[in-house]
Amino acid sequence: MSTKYTTTKRCYLIDHHSPQPPDVPLGHLDINEYESFFDTANIDSLMVYCKDHWGVTYYPSNVPGARQHEGIKKDWIGEVSSLLKKKDIEFVAYYCIEYDEGAARSFPDWRVRRPDGSGLIRDDEFAKWSLCCCQSGYREYCLQQLEEIVSRYTPDALFLDILGSSLCYCSSCRRKFEEQYHYPLPESDEAVLEHRTDIMQFLNNNTMEFLAELKQRVKAIDPKLAVTINFSCHYPQEIRDMLEYQFSEPLLKDNWFSAAYARDTAVGQYPMLAPGEASQVYNYSSANEYIYDLSSIAAQGCRAGMYSGSQHIDGTLDFQEARLIGTAFAEIRKMEPHLTDRTPVKCVGIVQSDLSMSINLPFLHPDAILRMKRHNPHQNAVLGAMQLCEHAKLPFMILPERTITDELLKQFQVLLLPEVFVIQEDIAEMLRNYADNGGLIISSGQSGLWNADSSRRPASSIADLLGIGHTEIHTEYKANRWSAYLKNVSQRDFSGLLSCTTPPVSEHFMETEPAGSAEVLLHLILPCVSCDDRHWVNWWSPPPGTDSGYPALIRNTVGSGITFYLAFDFFTMASTEEFSDTGSLFEDLLAMENIKPVLYNRTKTPDIIRTAYFETKDSYIIHQISTIPKHFHGQLSPVEGGTLELKCKISGAEMVYPKKKTLEICTDTDGTVVMLPELSLQQIIVCKK
Repeated sequence: MSTKYTTTKRCYLIDHHSPQPPDVPLGHLDINEYESFFDTANIDSLMVYCKDHWGVTYYPSNVPGARQHEGIKKDWIGEVSSLLKKKDIEFVAYYCIEYDEGAARSFPDWRVRRPDGSGLIRDDEFAKWSLCCCQSGYREYCLQQLEEIVSRYTPDALFLDILGSSLCYCSSCRRKFEEQYHYPLPESDEAVLEHRTDIMQFLNNNTMEFLAELKQRVKAIDPKLAVTINFSCHYPQEIRDMLEYQFSEPLLKDNWFSAAYARDTAVGQYPMLAPGEASQVYNYSSANEYIYDLSSIAAQGCRAGMYSGSQHIDGTLDFQEARLIGTAFAEIRKMEPHLTDRTPVKCVGIVQSDLSMSINLPFLHPDAILRMKRHNPHQNAVLGAMQLCEHAKLPFMILPERTITDELLKQFQVLLLPEVFVIQEDIAEMLRNYADNGGLIISSGQSGLWNADSSRRPASSIADLLGIGHTEIHTEYKANRWSAYLKNVSQRDFSGLLSCTTPPVSEHFMETEPAGSAEVLLHLILPCVSCDDRHWVNWWSPPPGTDSGYPALIRNTVGSGITFYLAFDFFTMASTEEFSDTGSLFEDLLAMENIKPVLYNRTKTPDIIRTAYFETKDSYIIHQISTIPKHFHGQLSPVEGGTLELKCKISGAEMVYPKKKTLEICTDTDGTVVMLPELSLQQIIVCKK
């Protein structure tokens, strides 16, 4: 097994999907220019196109039907791979699977088909890639080329792009589906949604079968080869587990949150996150924006990568990109001693559920990659949970459902259930044990209200834990945008908007009732009208009407622990950033139960500063980044770092990046406070235990 992926931290891909001449002639590829570019860019890993979205190869393939780019009169992959080996740079061989424009045009029978028989294309603003089906002759075509690449060039790793199975209506896919599920493959949007559980299982199984065969064949040639796929963290656990390491592009708001998600869904798998949006070649961002983007990935515990279109149509390179990447990677290199052999500090655990990903989908996109990029309601809620923790400056981790154990949950003070639609009995029992032993659970909306087959339950599978009964979903106010308003009906104090008004909730809410001794803290006030073409009030969402009496927030005591149930889509509301009070309400719930993490960053500017928390055997490592350079075109302005508050005593605190500086600490019986300096872009603090 090549182990370079365990140590490399600065990867780059020259993103040059290239049609044949005359559009892109590629007549001036020069390996010496490439070597200079690599040196300038400060990389230790390079991803190299062997076959791109156009289906052209950059080496002379002997597989029948293969098309080398006609502008290349040599074995370009041979030259590049030899150079990388000489320079001890990791060689990651890129190969595109489903998008293959050349194969689709040359072999129409290989196309992914729509129900009407027309070919499926990725209809983007600029690109219109055709998709090919791996249940056709295209499968063997790809496998033979991959064997060719591995046997000729011995890459350190094989990177598979656009791997996931798209929904195809060719005769092979129709026959295979009907053989397995004993009914025809549904065609209409409505029928596809009705049978989405079977369809998603079918598509995921196809992906697993192809990946298993692919790995068996290439590893028969080179058992040391590492294999990964793009968007790894958004595949189901059983596919993620087939990979040596995980690679993803950022799909969750930005690099900071995407890296945290990728990190925690790839524990022990050396995740890499690689954005393409960090750069627009010819319309460059500033060096500080490059540093911000790539440092956000490293700060959250992922290896940093990047891709961009830095190759001109003649094959020469735009060196301004190398200079900017090199500047950013030089900073990553300085941080590297503090980026390894560490684990995230545990305080808040956010449950992630593969089983919930097909629930409440508004549309099942046939293109596998667009299914990932357009997210699903559960993922949106997970993002909101991360954003709430970040705003509160609490250490957080994503907990994939199949990694959860009683022992793991004991390490967290708080568990969040962000629209975890499917909670099966084994997970439910662990949640009960966790609460019974003193844990705090905060659950929202439809968590536990669905079965894995997409059928709805009359009550949540953890209704007893949450202190609620039968649950109905109310969508009749969806057109209002604000479906209800919150009202404090308890003796407890709330901060934020609940202290002075009745803040709104999003498009739907749940009707339930408290069970046993559960305490109702908030009610739902209904809008005065439901908007339609004959009913409205003004230019905005209709104002509050009457108190429905429906609980909006229920607090329940379970053994030594507490659960909160919010009868609306609370975490998704946070992800939209359209509701002003989600952060205050979240922090109120934590304050009610006196949640104090082992350490956190107290700051007056939680929306400007982002903070990541890690620990080693003898230290805590805190990484702060200011978002000002991102929002203001790389401009820097000092911002107060605030303080670090620890529940334990430490022997000392030091800023180790961007320079070394001993920091003032104050220790008393409650713990330690570290006075943090101002930062303009980022800083790393090490606290010795």
